[in-house]
Amino acid sequence: DWTSGISFSPLLFPFRTSPLISLDQTISLHSTGTKKKKKKNHQSPPSVSLHRVSALVEDGCLHRLCYALRHCLHLIRKVMELESNTTGRGGGGGRGMSKSTKKVLLIVNCILLSLGSACGPLVLRLYFLKGGKGVWISAGLETAGWPFVLVALLASYLYRRRTDGPGPEPTKVSFITWRLFLASAVLGLLTGLDDYLYASGVSYLPVSTSSLIIASQLAFTAVFAFLLVKQKFTAFSVNAVFLLCLGAGVLAMHASGDKLANETKGQYFMGFFMTVGAAVLYGFVLPAIELTYSKARQNVTYTLVMEMQMVMSLFATLFNVVGMIFHHEIQTMPKEASEFELGKVGYCMVLIATALVWQCFFVGAVGVVSCGSSLLSGVLIATFLPVTEILAVFIYHEPFGAEKAIALVLSIWGFISYFYGEYKHTKKSTHTSE
Repeated sequence: DWTSGISFSPLLFPFRTSPLISLDQTISLHSTGTKKKKKKNHQSPPSVSLHRVSALVEDGCLHRLCYALRHCLHLIRKVMELESNTTGRGGGGGRGMSKSTKKVLLIVNCILLSLGSACGPLVLRLYFLKGGKGVWISAGLETAGWPFVLVALLASYLYRRRTDGPGPEPTKVSFITWRLFLASAVLGLLTGLDDYLYASGVSYLPVSTSSLIIASQLAFTAVFAFLLVKQKFTAFSVNAVFLLCLGAGVLAMHASGDKLANETKGQYFMGFFMTVGAAVLYGFVLPAIELTYSKARQNVTYTLVMEMQMVMSLFATLFNVVGMIFHHEIQTMPKEASEFELGKVGYCMVLIATALVWQCFFVGAVGVVSCGSSLLSGVLIATFLPVTEILAVFIYHEPFGAEKAIALVLSIWGFISYFYGEYKHTKKSTHTSE
């Protein structure tokens, strides 16, 4: 089983950069048939402790975040190089991804997913707290970082073109077919609608509350995964789904005491139900992506996964741009920037950081689906919610009452239950094969 031997401990600390360096070394160990190059001594950036994250965000100093994102881009390029070496000429044919490649891809996408899950809601909430009012703008920012994927694909193409050399077959620029393009476009439009629902919910709810509500997404992912891709369940996975949904239900029963200042009860419940709607919709999108992979009629390489993700993000962005035009939010952006509490420069930095962080989330989510399953992707998203809750309490000084503590314990319990079940299944499979 290719999931054996994977350590998820670095995922609990997405702000530390040491896992990135160790992963780079892991990739170089798995690469075969390539010439060894001299390693340059790169000085690792210092770790960002939790009590400094607040000052980092409030002062608008997001250069550390950009540094981490640059490392993620470097890792994606490395993975594409590894895939090119294991799939033959052009990176799109041959025997597909090996087990070792899937292990590395899973770790890389888990890191991207952890970064997006933990930081995305915080940066998006910062936009509203500092004076931002455009719901369609914030929704479009969640997928506006698709050029980031284009840069990674360009780096992969240039590498494949250099390593292929002269030959009878030219290096392919793209591997996506029209059939997959249309499927990705439809999924992108659904993602755009989901982004709008989620952004609307975040505009009314505290980060810690909206993050715990999103945990209910796992239940909908499980149901749709069973209906669309015939996902098999164990007692541990069912227990995890039940506990994570129970945590969201605890918050719903104590909703009235968690309103923000100057917010009506009607606005709070509107944000609550729109966030639940976002959880339902994305719970359908993840299994639909897995179904698309299974019906692709071609090798689903990581390059193809990235191309499909770029198409999905492009159409999701176009969906929200249309909403921005009809609601005249584009015309109000200069005025909004001038009135932003962090200034015009801080306004631009928040927008850029939001786009890049959320693109890491979506790339990581579809990557985990391609290397694992839609249910695993949903479990990981729910797993990183406690990190977001803790950071929200420290950064934005949000209240953390008894109901949130209970929901947090239930989320951690569900996480342990799921991965203990996976451990038991892996151990049993290994024993049977022997």
